[in-house]
Amino acid sequence: ISMKFRRTLGASTLINDKVVNLSGEDIGHIEELMVDVTTGRVAYAVLSFGGFMGIGNKLFALPWSALTVDEGHKRFVVNITKEALETMDGFDKDHWPDLGDLEYATGVYRQWGATPYWH
Repeated sequence: ISMKFRRTLGASTLINDKVVNLSGEDIGHIEELMVDVTTGRVAYAVLSFGGFMGIGNKLFALPWSALTVDEGHKRFVVNITKEALETMDGFDKDHWPDLGDLEYATGVYRQWGATPYWH
C-alpha cells in the first residue's frame, strides 16, 4: 500500500512569497493567510497587487484552491492577468472582507472560479 504524504509549511514562511500569473509575470505577493478557525482550513490568501512598498496596493481575497505552488521557484501561480486585477474589486489594508458573510464569500470564490471549501 502506497501512502501519499502531504507537505506542510508554516504559514509565516509563505507570507511575502511572490505570486505570478500563468505567463510568469509578477503580479504581487502573499500579504496574509486567513484561517477558518472552525474548520482549520485556509479560508483565503490575501494577494497584494500594485503599489510601492505597501503604499497604494490593492488587496484581494484569493481562495487557496485558486493558487498553485511552484516549489522550484518558491512562488505561487494564479490564473489571472494584470489587466484583470486592475479592474477587479479588491480591498485596502483598513477594510478587510468578512468571509463569515457567506454571500460575500461565495462571490469571492465564484470570481476566482473556485468551489467554496464549505460545500
